Amino acid sequence: MSWVAISDSAESVSLDEEVALAQRYLAIEQIRFGDRLQVTWELDPDAGQARVPPLLLQPLVENAVRHGVEPADEGGVIRVRTRVKLGRALISIANSVPAAASRPGSGMALRNVRERLRLMHDVAAQFETRRDGDVFRVQIMVPL
Repeated sequence: MSWVAISDSAESVSLDEEVALAQRYLAIEQIRFGDRLQVTWELDPDAGQARVPPLLLQPLVENAVRHGVEPADEGGVIRVRTRVKLGRALISIANSVPAAASRPGSGMALRNVRERLRLMHDVAAQFETRRDGDVFRVQIMVPL
């Protein structure tokens, strides 16, 4: 049954791999936006081995650029943070929200990420979004 192993290997990746992909994406956006895009990374190496669905962070950082940076004349800030808390990996993506709102999205990326986390980790994963004033935050918790 080697096909199962091959299939299963594509079902999850390490958080480290996802962070590296998000870093490459945001490096490209940094060229596009220049000083208008400020990115902060706070990465806990101990969280990096957590297993997550592939392309988990990509749609979230894309949303942060599209809704937080792109519509703001002055640009915006994106902060990606990973850490270990209570034996689980905590992932947080926060972005500034401009005074002039962007076009509302469909919410599809958020629903897709939530569903893929549920399928992979069932109730062991948590996915929350919230807006606190001028900051929008996505927080994900997965088992280590």
